[in-house]
Amino acid sequence: MCEKIGSEHSVEGTMKKWTTEIRAIDPLTGELATYAGPYIDAPTFEDAERFCQANGLGYCKVIGQLVAEVDKVTGLRIDYDNIN
Repeated sequence: MCEKIGSEHSVEGTMKKWTTEIRAIDPLTGELATYAGPYIDAPTFEDAERFCQANGLGYCKVIGQLVAEVDKVTGLRIDYDNIN
Protein backbone atom coordinates (compact mmCIF):
# COMPACT_ATOMS: atom_id res chain seq x y z
CA MET A 1 0.00 0.00 0.00
CA CYS A 2 1.33 3.46 -0.88
CA GLU A 3 0.93 6.76 0.95
CA LYS A 4 0.18 9.83 -1.19
CA ILE A 5 2.14 13.02 -0.67
CA GLY A 6 0.51 15.89 -2.57
CA SER A 7 0.47 19.58 -3.37
CA GLU A 8 -1.91 21.76 -5.34
CA HIS A 9 0.79 23.74 -7.16
CA SER A 10 1.62 23.19 -10.82
CA VAL A 11 4.00 24.67 -13.33
CA GLU A 12 1.90 25.86 -16.28
CA GLY A 13 2.38 23.81 -19.44
CA THR A 14 3.95 20.70 -17.89
CA MET A 15 2.04 17.43 -17.53
CA LYS A 16 1.36 16.58 -13.89
CA LYS A 17 -0.40 13.69 -12.16
CA TRP A 18 -3.50 14.64 -10.14
CA THR A 19 -5.23 12.62 -7.42
CA THR A 20 -8.99 12.24 -7.20
CA GLU A 21 -11.42 10.95 -4.63
CA ILE A 22 -14.86 9.38 -4.86
CA ARG A 23 -17.58 9.59 -2.19
CA ALA A 24 -19.94 6.63 -2.19
CA ILE A 25 -22.03 4.47 0.09
CA ASP A 26 -19.97 1.63 1.58
CA PRO A 27 -21.88 -1.57 0.72
CA LEU A 28 -20.83 -3.24 4.00
CA THR A 29 -21.72 -0.44 6.43
CA GLY A 30 -24.28 1.56 4.44
CA GLU A 31 -22.40 4.72 5.42
CA LEU A 32 -20.91 7.40 3.17
CA ALA A 33 -17.21 6.72 2.62
CA THR A 34 -14.35 8.33 0.71
CA TYR A 35 -12.30 6.24 -1.74
CA ALA A 36 -9.22 7.00 -3.82
CA GLY A 37 -10.13 7.65 -7.44
CA PRO A 38 -8.04 7.41 -10.59
CA TYR A 39 -4.96 9.52 -11.23
CA ILE A 40 -5.46 12.15 -13.95
CA ASP A 41 -2.64 13.39 -16.21
CA ALA A 42 -3.11 17.10 -16.96
CA PRO A 43 -1.00 20.29 -16.88
CA THR A 44 -3.17 22.11 -14.29
CA PHE A 45 -5.70 21.43 -11.54
CA GLU A 46 -8.41 23.07 -13.67
CA ASP A 47 -7.49 20.93 -16.70
CA ALA A 48 -7.76 17.81 -14.53
CA GLU A 49 -11.26 18.90 -13.44
CA ARG A 50 -12.23 19.55 -17.08
CA PHE A 51 -10.86 16.14 -18.10
CA CYS A 52 -13.03 14.43 -15.48
CA GLN A 53 -16.16 16.26 -16.65
CA ALA A 54 -15.48 15.60 -20.33
CA ASN A 55 -14.64 11.90 -19.90
CA GLY A 56 -17.44 10.50 -17.76
CA LEU A 57 -15.60 10.98 -14.46
CA GLY A 58 -17.75 13.81 -13.12
CA TYR A 59 -18.23 11.83 -9.89
CA CYS A 60 -14.49 12.22 -9.15
CA LYS A 61 -13.25 15.21 -7.16
CA VAL A 62 -9.73 16.37 -8.04
CA ILE A 63 -8.00 16.91 -4.71
CA GLY A 64 -4.37 17.73 -5.48
CA GLN A 65 -1.17 17.05 -7.35
CA LEU A 66 0.56 13.74 -6.75
CA VAL A 67 4.23 14.48 -6.22
CA ALA A 68 5.37 11.18 -4.68
CA GLU A 69 4.27 7.78 -3.45
CA VAL A 70 6.01 5.96 -0.62
CA ASP A 71 5.65 2.20 -0.27
CA LYS A 72 4.96 1.66 3.44
CA VAL A 73 6.57 -1.80 3.42
CA THR A 74 9.81 -1.17 1.49
CA GLY A 75 10.16 2.60 1.98
CA LEU A 76 10.69 2.96 -1.78
CA ARG A 77 9.74 6.49 -2.92
CA ILE A 78 8.55 7.28 -6.42
CA ASP A 79 9.14 11.01 -6.91
CA TYR A 80 6.82 12.20 -9.72
CA ASP A 81 8.30 15.73 -9.77
CA ASN A 82 11.61 14.31 -11.04
CA ILE A 83 10.11 12.05 -13.73
CA ASN A 84 9.29 14.89 -16.18
